[in-house]
Amino acid sequence: MGFALQVLFDSLLLGGLLAVGALGFSLVWGVLNVLNLSYAAFIMLGGYVGFGLWSLGIDYLLTIPLTMLIMFAIGWLMQRYVIDFVVNGPHALGIALTYGVNLALVGLALYLFTAVDRSIFTPAYLDGYWEIAGAKLPYARGITVLIALVLTGAAWWFFDRTELGTSIRATRLDMEAARLIGINVRNIYDLTTALAAAMAGAMGVLIALTYGVSPITGDQFLLQILIVTVLGGLGSVVGPLVGAFLVGIATALTANLFGSTYSLLVGTVLVLIMLMTRPSGLFGKRFYEA
Repeated sequence: MGFALQVLFDSLLLGGLLAVGALGFSLVWGVLNVLNLSYAAFIMLGGYVGFGLWSLGIDYLLTIPLTMLIMFAIGWLMQRYVIDFVVNGPHALGIALTYGVNLALVGLALYLFTAVDRSIFTPAYLDGYWEIAGAKLPYARGITVLIALVLTGAAWWFFDRTELGTSIRATRLDMEAARLIGINVRNIYDLTTALAAAMAGAMGVLIALTYGVSPITGDQFLLQILIVTVLGGLGSVVGPLVGAFLVGIATALTANLFGSTYSLLVGTVLVLIMLMTRPSGLFGKRFYEA
């Protein structure tokens, strides 16, 4: 009982982190049809922005919305002046450009911050844990899961209940039709990447508290985010959340039973099974698999 609960608690942390990150990553992929590899750099930048705000004496929980605002602006500028040039081009060009941007930002971070990990210390009000049947769930991990659920709920409300969210969904379904009914597609693309950058920023701050942040932090999580996105499916807000917790449970169970060396392998196996049985993912729209 205690072992099972501890695996569940461990999976909640990783699942919460991946859910926040995958939500933004799948948004860009689904709307712009661009595999944005610079998303890893967005996560890393969010971690450093959050660490910087915390170093100035700002409360940890307050650094999350502030970091999201700053990363929103960075994402908007990145889309308008960089990614926008490859949106309608070949997929390989978009991958090459965003990967180059990621390399440049990681190199800049190495120059400015070196490779030393920087961590946000756990605030006093989060310095504790719940204990159930011998299993421990730190307050900080519980907050991570709560933030993931809140952000997912907010994203669902935005896309399903607001006019702007409807415009994004219309652009995602058919760009030409959206343009014909008066939607400014370029502004929608800017907004989409900005929202994704804000999600990446939130993930970066949460990582800085849990693991610490370094220039390669984003790269370490990008493959897992890609796995979660494929499992959850494009075109769904709930998909990344479910996919993230599936990967979190599988990874935590594998790490506890066989060691962390095999933890990433289990996610890869899950993706292969999903691609063979349901290419659109658990909650994805079938036409996205094309």
